[in-house]
Amino acid sequence: MTAITLRDYKFSWMHVGIVLVFLFPLFANTLRHWVSSIYVMLVLVSLFSIKRFSYDLRKEEKIFLTIIILHVVTTAVSNALAGWTRASHTWFFSSDMRLLFAVPVYLYLRSIPGIWKYFVTAVPVAAIIIGLTGVVDFVLRYVRGDVGMILAEGIYGHIFQGNISALWSALSYVAFEYFKDNKQMRALCLTGALFGALGALVSVTRNAWLSLILLYTLIFFLHGGFINALRSLGIKKAGLIGVALLSALYFLAGIEYVNARFNRVFQEPVAYFQADRGQPIEFTSIGFRLEQWRGAIYAFMEKPLLGHGVGNTGKVHNRMVKEGKLNQLVYQVSADNGNPTHTHSVYFSYLGDKGVVGLVLILLLLFYPLFVAIGKRHDSAGAWKFQVVLSAAFIIASLTEHPFVRNNWTSIFIVSSVVFFIWMTEADGEPSLKGAGDG
Repeated sequence: MTAITLRDYKFSWMHVGIVLVFLFPLFANTLRHWVSSIYVMLVLVSLFSIKRFSYDLRKEEKIFLTIIILHVVTTAVSNALAGWTRASHTWFFSSDMRLLFAVPVYLYLRSIPGIWKYFVTAVPVAAIIIGLTGVVDFVLRYVRGDVGMILAEGIYGHIFQGNISALWSALSYVAFEYFKDNKQMRALCLTGALFGALGALVSVTRNAWLSLILLYTLIFFLHGGFINALRSLGIKKAGLIGVALLSALYFLAGIEYVNARFNRVFQEPVAYFQADRGQPIEFTSIGFRLEQWRGAIYAFMEKPLLGHGVGNTGKVHNRMVKEGKLNQLVYQVSADNGNPTHTHSVYFSYLGDKGVVGLVLILLLLFYPLFVAIGKRHDSAGAWKFQVVLSAAFIIASLTEHPFVRNNWTSIFIVSSVVFFIWMTEADGEPSLKGAGDG
């Protein structure tokens, strides 16, 4: 048998994409700038190598890429009509331009056969790492006695920690079925699903808790019900996972701050709706969001077609506070200083910032891949399930947060969506690729 040495290696731009896609999910909330930097590298490699390929895109791909382009164009038009500000400049170039570069990244990754295999293989490892990141963060705080506001944050905060942990956990569980002929990978997938779930729980992020519940309900539905999923998993494995999760929940339930966070889900909306909004209202996270959403509706009524421009939410809401339309609860001094701000909901943000046109386009960006996935559920192997879970995770996260103005969240959405969309459109046949070169 002839030994293979480095001298035998022939460089290919495809190898760079494979390595970057595999590395991408691993340290999302453990190493600062990890996913954002890898995405930038993917963009640079795609811009350098894309000229080597010509493509015959399928209809679904053309629609998907057109939605992305129109999304960016709409932001630019909205900002131009509203008047470019420092805030709108900041988020346009950090987020929307990042979305625009998804087009060359898509075309580049499309040239790599089976690119999704490398991403799916990395997801369970990523779930374990982010889960451990959260658990270690939480336990260290607990041991130090720092329980007044105890939550796992990682490097980007508890909201990112919780939601991405829930996403990696759910995708790791879906990968359990994908690796049905590989016992080692199946064990890794279950470990990733468990640690990812723990990472979401200790983030003490209510949206992440909701995400876990809804994503796993969806997964069990896709498996044909809870009983079928349990049968596929096996009683012993299900029992071990159940004991681990129940133990974690029991431990968390004994911490006053965690209990208070849970109880405020019911208390804060009631307090907000019972309050006299003509008088100062005590700050609560849910009350703040609800008043912001009311402001978004007012902003939409002022400029219903293309809105006030991305990043200008705070400036608009501050004006409405001064006019007496909104409670001072939502007044943000940082917005007066030109800093970008957002409404804590993608749907309300787009309604106020980019009007009905922007809202329709973000709904298409979120739901069109889901529509394609459901249509291909009989002829795309397991790809459609991964896409359904990914879309559902961002649809849920978008209820009370705004992932699409954050570099890291946007990068995760783009790379995951691109990989799974390529998988869906190619799983029922060979890639429509002409003139592919190795570089």
